[in-house]
Formats: sequence, C-alpha cells, structure tokens
Amino acid sequence: MNERIENYLRGIFSQYEDVKTVRELKDEISINLQDRFNDLVNEGHDEEIAFKMTIESIGDIGEIVDSIAAKTKSLHQIINKDYSNLDMSNSDLRGVVAQSSKFDNSSLKGADFSGAELSNGSFKGMDLRNVKFDGANLTEAVFKGSDLRNTSFRNANVENTEFNGSDLNGASFEGVTLVGTNFHGSDLNGTSFKNAVIQNVNFKNSDPRKAIFDGATMDKLTYALLKGYKANLTNVNTI
Repeated sequence: MNERIENYLRGIFSQYEDVKTVRELKDEISINLQDRFNDLVNEGHDEEIAFKMTIESIGDIGEIVDSIAAKTKSLHQIINKDYSNLDMSNSDLRGVVAQSSKFDNSSLKGADFSGAELSNGSFKGMDLRNVKFDGANLTEAVFKGSDLRNTSFRNANVENTEFNGSDLNGASFEGVTLVGTNFHGSDLNGTSFKNAVIQNVNFKNSDPRKAIFDGATMDKLTYALLKGYKANLTNVNTI
C-alpha cells in the first residue's frame, strides 16, 4: 500500500469522516488508486512518477465529495439547524442526531432516517415518499402538509407527533405505539395501523375508512370516534 495515496485521500475526506456514504466512497477510490499505482510501477515507472500519474488520473474529486456530503453528511449533534429547501433525496441518514432541526420544503424522498433522533423536528410541505423512519424518535415532531406516501414508521416513537394535512397513503405505523398523535385532516387511504397501540389520537377531519386497523389496540374513546367515522375496526381490541 502506498502511504502517500492514503495521506492524499485522507486530506480530501478528513472533514467527512463521520459520513458513512462518503467514507465508503473513499475506501473504493483508495482501492482503485492503489491498483492503478501498482500497475504503473509494474510497467516500469518509478514510484514518484507513478504517484503523480495516479493522482492526475482522477482529476479534482473535491467537488464530487462535497456534492455527496451535502446530501449524506451525518447530522451528528446538530441541534436547532435549518435544512430547509434542500434536495437530500435518497440520503443515508441512519442514526443521525438532529432534534429540533428544520427540514421544511426540502426533498427527502427515499431517504433513510432509521434510528435517528428527530424529536421536535419540523417537516412541513415536504416530499417524504418512501422514507424510512423505522425506530426513529419523532416525539413532538411536526409533519404538516407533507407527502408521506409509502413511508415507514415501524418501531418509531411518534408520541404527540403531528401529521396534520399530510398524505399518508400506504404509510406504515405497524406495531407502533401512538399516544397523543395528531392526524387532523390527513389522507389515510391504505395507511396501516396493524397491531398498533392507539391512545388519545386525533383523527378529526381525516377519512380513516380505508385505513387498516387489524389487530390494533386502542382506548375506548378513540374506538368510538373511529366507529363514528365508519372505520373498519374488525379484530380491534379496546383498553
């Protein structure tokens, strides 16, 4: 292994060491550069010339790294930050710590927030289709007027979380405990609450008739309200 190549890459990637996707890119580039360097040496070039030719072969990768980092940089301990109006589609944001941060009007379509700390976060007017919030802490977060179609909240903490006026078609809250969660005016067509625990949840001005409550457990007041909305409560238990 050529240590100069490693030092060169370390300098470019040093500020993004906590970003999983960028770190993986560095490892891949390192392997390719080491192979390129060895090939040049085997062709008869001395090591100094081989090193220069190897580095020149990849051009300026700084812009590429910055572009990837802008979408995938770990938000480790960045509390109260504003990430509005950004395109972070398909970003790997697993386990990030970003409580009280603002993501309004950004695109996070296909992003993975599994296990993230997002309590008190603001997610208004956003494209959040196919996002994974599995195991995330979303306590008192606000999702208002957002597109959450086919988004997964399995094992997430959504206590006192607001989903007002959002599109939750096909979203999954399967097995989740919902306490004080607010779905006021939300589209719940095909939203799955299978085996969920539902207590003091607001479904006012939403249409839960096509939501899936199979195996759910809920308090009697919520049950009565959903019954009044003609939701299908077959195989639902009350507490």
